[in-house]
Amino acid sequence: MAQTPAKAPTGVDMFRAGAAETAAFIAAVNRTLADEAHVRTNLAVFKEGVNLTSRLAIARESGWLKPLLRDLLGQGVSVVVNEIGLIEASCRAVERLTGIPANWVFQHNLYVTPREIQGFVPHCDPHIVVVAHLYGRKEWIFYDKALDNPVITDNRSVLVADPKESLRVLHRFMVTPGDVFIIPRGRFHAACAHDGGSVHIAIGCAGVRPVDHIWATASEAMNRSLMRADMGPADALQAAKTFLKGMNARDFTLPRNPAARVTVPDVPDRLSFEEVLDALPRG
Repeated sequence: MAQTPAKAPTGVDMFRAGAAETAAFIAAVNRTLADEAHVRTNLAVFKEGVNLTSRLAIARESGWLKPLLRDLLGQGVSVVVNEIGLIEASCRAVERLTGIPANWVFQHNLYVTPREIQGFVPHCDPHIVVVAHLYGRKEWIFYDKALDNPVITDNRSVLVADPKESLRVLHRFMVTPGDVFIIPRGRFHAACAHDGGSVHIAIGCAGVRPVDHIWATASEAMNRSLMRADMGPADALQAAKTFLKGMNARDFTLPRNPAARVTVPDVPDRLSFEEVLDALPRG
């Protein structure tokens, strides 16, 4: 059951994480940071909306991440570790706090942002996002622009606001450690860290959509030689009708169904959440 919302502007679904939920989110972070190979593959860096990942020079030896973090954050660069491990405890924490089913959770991304920096330009996501704020203060802005149930197959450019576009602020609010809130699917938003920087997890959530069944049916048809054959219009229509009639209704697995498994190795921590905080510039 969802907990009572904490301080929140009208129209923003905000909740307050307890010690157990916070520990679950940090455990997911630590389990992933322990796997240097995973971090090496999934590290991304941004500055004012510009993706600088291709310019990264990552050392080969172990222990490279903390010095790199310190250097990047000192230059005002936002650091993202994509695909933070999905552990059951963090998925269940999302369900307890927000009421969103645990098996809708399909992705955790870790964001480390230096002070007074906006890592991304205004944009929206093709799924619900639950933000779990872990460190520092961050100001979030929801804009009045929203897309109607966007999907990942959309042209990605439509998910990012045109720099020349004038967006009206709908909600502006500050979050502190322990705050958890929902960014609705398709809602344009942006954020800026304050003071000594901030750390949060963005948690992607999505259920099964009716169009998933249609896409799956189309994929199945593409695998059938007859469905790819050349024929006259009437024969093609009849073949399609016969195929659809023969397709049985099926249950679709929810995206990745993460609550049933762990996606990162259970290895001793090499870089902890506390060390990430230590890499943030102070003052």
